[in-house]
Amino acid sequence: MQQKFFEIDYPKKPIKCTLTQKDPPSSETTQPSLLFTHGAGGTLQSEAIVNFVDGFTSSSPLSILCFQGNMNLQSRIKMFNAVLNHHGKEKDALQCLGGRSMGARAAITASVDTDTSHLVLISYPLHTDKGDVRDAILPDIPAEVRVLFVSGDRDAMCEIERLDAVRGRMKGRTYRIVVKGADHGMNVKPKMGTRGVGVKVGEVVAEWLQLGFDDGGDGGGEGVISWDDETEVAKWSGWTAGGRI
Repeated sequence: MQQKFFEIDYPKKPIKCTLTQKDPPSSETTQPSLLFTHGAGGTLQSEAIVNFVDGFTSSSPLSILCFQGNMNLQSRIKMFNAVLNHHGKEKDALQCLGGRSMGARAAITASVDTDTSHLVLISYPLHTDKGDVRDAILPDIPAEVRVLFVSGDRDAMCEIERLDAVRGRMKGRTYRIVVKGADHGMNVKPKMGTRGVGVKVGEVVAEWLQLGFDDGGDGGGEGVISWDDETEVAKWSGWTAGGRI
């Protein structure tokens, strides 16, 4: 695995970025396949981010650019735009955006008025413990944008049934991966399972993006990732038709 660390000019404080790709690189291009950011209280070194990036680049030729942000949603959206503007000067502009938790919310807003083709929304915080629902922006995502949700079935901020109801109101194709036993931070029991399922999520997301890049194939609508205690391996169910595809 090869990593490149750099900064992008931004008011007050430069944006710290990490570009990760398989080692050796599959091509000479440094154009990232996915632009991604962490949650409100996280960093680029957070376990969930590290596991996801490792899986995304482990068996895929795709690259991922992650950037460090603060806890303010509007500021994170502006940072997305700054990174997009920086890379938009290159031949192929970034078309795949994503994030974890609050970072997923920022990715959706940042995708407005861009050529975004795919959104990767991990642990999307659909609702709060006070009952507030953050679903207003989801039905407004254009029909041509493919959206992938990745949520744990123990995520207190995104009940699967409520997520499915929102997916039914969305315009375009949506896809859903459920991580069995995972909470909002993608933690499972035992501890070694957290690393396993996190890496597997990255692998499956990279596979999903490649389906779109290679031939536009749908690959299905839903799937499950689970930790097998007996074999100590994270398992992927594969895609099955379901939801809005």
